[in-house]
Amino acid sequence: MSGDRRVKRRDDEEVRRHAQNSKVDYRVDHIYPANILRVLRSGSVQTLYGRKKLILKVVEDEELGTVDAKTDFSADTVTVTCKRCVEERAMVGVGRDRMTLAHELGHAVMHSRAAAFRHTGAAGATSISAVNPYESAEHQAKVFASAFLIHDREAAGMTAKEISEHFGVSIEAAELCFKRLLKKAERARSAERVLKMMEEVKARLRISEPKQRSYLDEICIVCSQKTLVPNGNANASCDTCGFNGPRFQDGDKAA
Repeated sequence: MSGDRRVKRRDDEEVRRHAQNSKVDYRVDHIYPANILRVLRSGSVQTLYGRKKLILKVVEDEELGTVDAKTDFSADTVTVTCKRCVEERAMVGVGRDRMTLAHELGHAVMHSRAAAFRHTGAAGATSISAVNPYESAEHQAKVFASAFLIHDREAAGMTAKEISEHFGVSIEAAELCFKRLLKKAERARSAERVLKMMEEVKARLRISEPKQRSYLDEICIVCSQKTLVPNGNANASCDTCGFNGPRFQDGDKAA
């Protein structure tokens, strides 16, 4: 179960752009694994609705019950509340708990109004994300969390296990990232192959194109057009009228 709700439509690429902007804002775009607890304790967050005060509250596990973490909104403040066990596991690098906290940061950056929360053990699609993931608050936060903690450039070429270890994320998130980067690389290779084929076709066309005719600086004695091509000795042929015979000699005039 998950506290999902419908929000403004944002596709995965847009969500990843917001995550990248947040990484730059917190100066962790070249640092991994990013210290998500330090980010949440920074005191502020640049949201899509302006910069707001950011508060991280850590409470005893019993207080949240089946919820691992939640995000609440007010006019000028975003409050992320998490279980103490989530904080403790995130501190020692447990991937799922780091993802949980980055997930809440995604809510803080992109969403507003109603509280958003993540249940203990929540995984897979919700009733909203299964039908329309781009309008699902939980799907958007999930994509944001992965994009915030994983740097695509450094992850390219890594295995899912290596991504999980290097960036401190869950193996599930690492596998999804690995598959996405694999598809991206294959699309790039396909585009490169298509571009190479196009260049080869262009080259063949240039070779097969007839060379531009070079005409004499004389007029045809039949049609008076400057379309004469040398045709041995003093003869010429005309591309305009088809004449084939002697070129003008000194003093000749067109009939």
